[in-house]
Order: sequence, then C-alpha cells, then structure tokens
Amino acid sequence: MRNYFFLLSLVVFFSCSKPNEEQLQTNFLENLQITTDTVIVDVGEEIFNAGAYSTFVKIPNQPIVYFPLNNGQEVHEIELTKPSLVRRIKFENDGPNQAPRYFQQFDMLPSGEFLIADFSMAGLFSQDAEKIRVIKIDPSEFDGIEDDLSQINYTLHISPDQKKAISKADKIKTFSSQIAVFDLENKSAKIIDLPALEMTKNFQSTFTQGSGSVTYGDFITLKKLDNLFFITSGATSDTYIYDLENDSLTLKTFPHKLVPINKSGTFPSEVDSDKRVEEVGEQINQQPTYQRFFWDDIGKQYFRFATKTNGFNENGDRKKIDVFLFAYDEDLNLLGETKVDLPWAPYRAFFHDGKLYSYFVVEENPGFVIFDFKY
Repeated sequence: MRNYFFLLSLVVFFSCSKPNEEQLQTNFLENLQITTDTVIVDVGEEIFNAGAYSTFVKIPNQPIVYFPLNNGQEVHEIELTKPSLVRRIKFENDGPNQAPRYFQQFDMLPSGEFLIADFSMAGLFSQDAEKIRVIKIDPSEFDGIEDDLSQINYTLHISPDQKKAISKADKIKTFSSQIAVFDLENKSAKIIDLPALEMTKNFQSTFTQGSGSVTYGDFITLKKLDNLFFITSGATSDTYIYDLENDSLTLKTFPHKLVPINKSGTFPSEVDSDKRVEEVGEQINQQPTYQRFFWDDIGKQYFRFATKTNGFNENGDRKKIDVFLFAYDEDLNLLGETKVDLPWAPYRAFFHDGKLYSYFVVEENPGFVIFDFKY
C-alpha cells in the first residue's frame, strides 16, 4: 500500500455575519481562517473495511487513537505523527475472554482497559483482549430505578475507579430526557432529569412498520470529554455538564446571536410512511442543528459546530448546507461565533496538537482531514 500523507492543502476563509460594533470587538472568530490537509493512514498490507469505524477513543496528550471495527470484534491502534496502523487487537467470539459481538459502545479507562458493550453484554478488556471484568447492570437489582430501564449498554461509561457508571436513561419506544447514575458497589442508582432538553421530543418524527421503526430529527447525546460528561441535543444550544466523580450537574446556556438558541415550530411525531418521515426530518433540519463539543487541550478552548440544511434544487440535488462554528473558553463562556464556508461539519473528530482531526475514508483507506485554526 502506498505510504503517503498529504493529499490536499487549501486555505478556507470563514464568512462572518455582520455583527454590531460591540460584537466585532469581542468576537474571537472574527478573522478566523483555516488551513486544511488530508492525510491517509499507512496500513501496510492489512485489508479491512475502513468505513466500519463508528466511534473512537483518543488518548489525551498522546498521538494515539483507537478505532473499533463495529462488526469485526477488533480494535485498531492508529498513530498520528506519521499516520499508520500500529496494530490490530482481535477479540474472541467465545470462551472466558468472549467479547461483545458488536462494539456498539467503546471507551477506555485512564488505566488502559477498554470498555466494550453491545445490547447483550458489557465488559472491561485489557489491550491484549483479555476479559478483566464483566459489567452487568440489571435495573431490577438496583435500588432507585425502574425495572423497564433499557438500552443502558449503548451509552454506558465507567468511572476510573470502576465504582460508578453513567448512561442515558432510555426505554424502548419512549422518549427520555434523563440520565442514570449507578453505584456499582452498593447496587443503588438514581435518575437525573434534564428539563432543558425535554423540548427535543418536539423535533422527532417516527415511522413504525410492524415491529420496527425509524426516527428522524434531533436526539439527546452523552459525550465524555476528559472526566466530564456533556449532555446535548441538536434542538437547543443548552448543555448539561455532569461531573461523575463529584456527582454534580450544571446547566450551561449561551448568548448566541448568529443562530437561534432553540428550534421552534410544530412537527408530527408519528407519520405513515418512510418517505414522509424523511420529509419531516428534512424540515426539522432546515433549522440550525447543534453538534457535540470538542476540547482543544492546547488552546484550552471548546468548539462546537451547528448545521442547517437548505432543501434540494430543481434537479433533486441537495443544496449546500450552512455550517456555523462556536468557540468557548474552558469555563464555557462564549468567545465567538461565525458562519463557515465548509461543505460539512467535522464528525468523528478530536483535537490533537492544537488541530482538529476528522476521520475520513480516503481511497478506501483510513484517513483524516486536519483543520488548523488561525485567528
């Protein structure tokens, strides 16, 4: 396989709205420009589906990222300095070291163990694919929560000392704006309400056929950044920060001016066809949809994108979407906001060495688009 890295180099200038004079003096992103490079990962003679990476874990302050193959029961270690596949960690289908069949949830503890989970099982594994601990959370065995709490494994995280766990408090076919926190030692748990995100249910539409269903619109997400958990929704800029170690929840609101802080309007929650659910989803996404946060540990700043679709042209092709970028300090005070001239918002992304890396398949190989912000 070819061992080359820089495929593309360009400068993208960000178009700003016309804020008032006071905003111009304080908008951190007023003169933002970005240099973008695309790099390919050298995988040697290894063959696999580079499009099967659904999530990742970036090691803080190190040029190492772990990507699980969602349907392959293996984890790939990628080094970023000269992007290359370091190793493929293959897990077992059965026996004492049996791993989940699908790596639907993937995390890593500071001590180096992998947390791997799917709908049927969860466990901690060493970097040699040895099972260290089975994580089983049966709601009926925990005081303080209802027995019908389900889908815990899909968003499960474990504290570094392995004494606590957190997940979204989801139930089958039921909207929830809650998280669940578990004391694994004492077999107790509690549900924490997230009232600022309750409005998310107004921006979802579902088509049900037989025993299956599909939902379009906005969702509540749980993302770990260092030791904090950011709970966000595409429908609002409001954000909850949960500190698992100190058991504290904080609601952050932001004085955004460039785009509305919340979506508005009324949409059908249930529709009668797959075509109709796509149409309603498109209507919902024609208002700005807030994405997840990224943390730049070099600049000590948070960043967040939002996107807005603009329908289709007369040929049926999607019109260029609008992309917005927001910057915040380490206390989540808004520093700046701007509309950016990008074809898409970075996804499956992380900061390394002050630059934003966004995973991208290049010629059927793993790769990254690297965004270098200049202010």
